[in-house]
Amino acid sequence: MSEPAVRAFLAIPPDAGWSETARRLLAELRRDLPDASWTRPETWHVTLRFLGDISPETLARISRWIGESAARLGPASLVARGAALLPPRGPARVAGIAFEGDGASGDLAAASEACARRAGLAAETRPFHPHVTFARIRRPWPREAVARFREAADAWELPVWPVRSFALYRSELHPRGAIHTEITRWELPAREGAIA
Repeated sequence: MSEPAVRAFLAIPPDAGWSETARRLLAELRRDLPDASWTRPETWHVTLRFLGDISPETLARISRWIGESAARLGPASLVARGAALLPPRGPARVAGIAFEGDGASGDLAAASEACARRAGLAAETRPFHPHVTFARIRRPWPREAVARFREAADAWELPVWPVRSFALYRSELHPRGAIHTEITRWELPAREGAIA
């Protein structure tokens, strides 16, 4: 009897310093916003590639290939560039923060995509836009609330998010929100001459 499929994704794990600053800023803003399903700071991550429901065997292959890729990559950094409201057109269903990634973070996403394709998963057709999800909006917010979120988030001064590792996660959906469990983490080798 085959083992059940695993809902999985590859992501940059939370950074404590970045999350604490964002948590404080968001706590003030949330008081003035309508109801939403807010994510917890300890779950804030940047998805590199959603894998979907895959077999444990496929998961093991992707994990092995990603581990091999990690050895050739270096550390990266993410710089906040304001509000992320998705989808870009129509009522927002997701509110968060978008990032300007450096070339190294793009390399992580490309390596994740290459391993997923090698495992036979369908190609990801959307371009990589790194972001953190703060809220899932079940009932559309009034236009004024969307504008309030955008204006506040665009003005936040958030620290740089240093990317020194990335991870494979299992995602289990529950009525009170998704539970993400780290399966494997890969540390990114420091670049020569880098200051620790």
